[in-house]
Amino acid sequence: MDILGSIMKKMEGPPAIDEKERKLRQQQKETQQRHQDEKEAYVKKFRSSITERIKIFATDETQLRLVFETMDKLRRAILHDIADTAGLLAHSFGTEDVDRHVIVFKPEGMPSEPELQALRRGEEYNPQWECQTDDHPDEPGTGDDEGKNNCTMTPPPGRGRKRKQQPEYLQKYEKHLGGLEVAKDAAQSTESPNRTYGFVTSENKKDKRTIEETLADIRARKKQKAEEADNNEETL
Repeated sequence: MDILGSIMKKMEGPPAIDEKERKLRQQQKETQQRHQDEKEAYVKKFRSSITERIKIFATDETQLRLVFETMDKLRRAILHDIADTAGLLAHSFGTEDVDRHVIVFKPEGMPSEPELQALRRGEEYNPQWECQTDDHPDEPGTGDDEGKNNCTMTPPPGRGRKRKQQPEYLQKYEKHLGGLEVAKDAAQSTESPNRTYGFVTSENKKDKRTIEETLADIRARKKQKAEEADNNEETL
């Protein structure tokens, strides 16, 4: 027992905490608590402010949607929770840390699927654009259920559709001759002068006689040459 007691006395106890280090730890703890209290106070104030804005929006019959400013994830989560509690629909749009924001919709002002797609892409939605669905299930490549919900945004004629670029040689025609129609008219107008001034077209160079007519002409020319030869001999 004496041996054990002597060993315990020789063992060192835990190092004493320096007074400076103890104060530093205390300051860190107080700072963390202060930040936590400030965050809770901010969240409480923000929640109260958003609740009031949602309440005013819900009672305003002239508004169907309410667009909020850019917010971080924490504030967006609070806003979604408040909107859901009020029976409203909330969607987030935009790029994180850039322009991510929330739009709250009333039930009677909920956006269509094409509009939601446009908002998610950051595009302006035009209600005049048609939402086309496949009404021909018997066409090849479509099933009974396929295409019914295939709703796409189609811009009206003349908007959002790029003109197909013409080949380079057609562009040269339009640039130097004033357009394709002018070039066509010019090509047609050369046909008549060519005939007038002695130019023979390839079509007129073709022999349109039948075989019988050709053989008859050959025999006639041979006969004429033979007669001319006989006449020459008689004169000699």
